Amino acid sequence: MFSSPDNSSPMERRWVDDWLSVPRFDAYMSVCGDDVATALALYEWNISLCQVLLKDLSHFEVALRNAYDRALDGYWHGSAHWLFDSDSPVRRPIMRRNAGGNTVDVNRLNRKQIQIATGSLSQPATPDCVVSNLTLGFWAHMTDRSHERDLWIPVIHCVWPRGTNRKDLHRKIQSVNALRNRVAHHEHLFNPGDADLSPARVDEMVVGLFRELCPEAAEWAYMNSGMTPVTRFIDQCPPPAQVAL
Repeated sequence: MFSSPDNSSPMERRWVDDWLSVPRFDAYMSVCGDDVATALALYEWNISLCQVLLKDLSHFEVALRNAYDRALDGYWHGSAHWLFDSDSPVRRPIMRRNAGGNTVDVNRLNRKQIQIATGSLSQPATPDCVVSNLTLGFWAHMTDRSHERDLWIPVIHCVWPRGTNRKDLHRKIQSVNALRNRVAHHEHLFNPGDADLSPARVDEMVVGLFRELCPEAAEWAYMNSGMTPVTRFIDQCPPPAQVAL
C-alpha cells in the first residue's frame, strides 16, 4: 500500500517541494536516505496514521466537552449559562501567581476563547453551538493547577472515576491536545522526540480516557479490542522507513 516506485529523479524533488515545502519534506527525506520515492511513501503513510488517530481523538474530544458541559451546567445556577455568566468559575477573574512571579488572571484566555467561538458562529450563539465550537485546549485548561480550587474540586473531578489524580489527568490531556494539534496541522507524527507525543502512546491514552468518560460508548466503538486502532494500523501497515513511533 505504501511501497515506493523504483525510479526517482531530481524533477520529482522540485514539484514535491512546491507542494509540501522544503522544510516539511526534509523531515521525510532525512529518514529515508534522501530517496524521494520512499519519502513520498512515508508522507502518505503518515497521512493514513493521522486519519486513524483523528477518529479516536474525535470520539474523546466530543465526549470530554459534553461531559464537562453537563457537569458545569448542573453545578452553576447563576443568572446565565456558565459560558456567558460573568460570575461563573470559567469566566470570572481568578488571580494566580505564575512561574515568573507575576499575578495573572487565569480565566482571561477562557473569556477570549468563548468570545472567538461565539463570534465565529453564523447562527445564534446558543450554549450548544458555542460548546461545539470551542477548542480542545479550552477544555484541557480546566484541569490545570490554577483551576484546582475553583473547577476541579467542586465540579470537574466528578466527571472522572473516583480517585483520579488531577495532575496525571492534566498531563495526559495536554499530550492529547498537543498531538491533536500536530494532526490538525498535517505534521509528521514519527520520531516525536518526546515520549508523551508518541502516537501509539497517545492513542492508548485517548482510548483509555474515552473508556473512563463513556464506558458504553467505548465498548461500542472498540468492542474490548486488545489493541488500539493506532497500534493495529502500525502492525498491519508498517511504515516504509525506519522511524520511531
